Amino acid sequence: MTKIVLINGSPRKNRACNFLLEQAIEGIKSVSENIIIEKIQISDYQITPCNGCDQCLRPPNNCPLAENDDTEKLEKVVLDCDALIIAAPNYFGSVSSQIKTFIDRSRPWKMKNYLLRDKILAPMAATGLRNGGEGVIGDLINFGLIHGMIIVGNTFGSPVLEGNIAITSVQKHSLKEFLGKGEIDELAGLIAKDTGKRVAELVNKLKK
Repeated sequence: MTKIVLINGSPRKNRACNFLLEQAIEGIKSVSENIIIEKIQISDYQITPCNGCDQCLRPPNNCPLAENDDTEKLEKVVLDCDALIIAAPNYFGSVSSQIKTFIDRSRPWKMKNYLLRDKILAPMAATGLRNGGEGVIGDLINFGLIHGMIIVGNTFGSPVLEGNIAITSVQKHSLKEFLGKGEIDELAGLIAKDTGKRVAELVNKLKK
């Protein structure tokens, strides 16, 4: 059975990152209702920051910190998927501390001979200013490349008007106005939905 896991990398569960993921879920469902979809909130997991002990470099390549936090619980969810969609907020030009800790602690998965190899990864970002999400996307892409994942972006819609990566912002396109209460970034939502659709289609192709 095909399974896609979506991670909300923001400590604010029901804000911009969640909006992108919900749109992606709509895109996934437009391809097939039989795909298992699991959305998780990274803030629900207690993940201890890496302390650089390098124990994961030595067989059996386990992290001793995992004995006292939720890393193994998170590992079971992530490693069991065919594709991963991560939406993370822009905090001072980079991902949130929660997602950075997740990335750092994923190192054992690489050391155990690339457990995320060939899984699809689609990165998304939420930012305050219109041109502020590139650092987040770069961090997520590096995470995927280091693990040997397949990085994908949106290719649906207009190649001119719609971007390849869903980055939502509270700053409108005029750059002089900001989204009001209850307003959504419609373009980012459309890109996120199309990204979810593409991820689902690619997963189905790879599993044939």
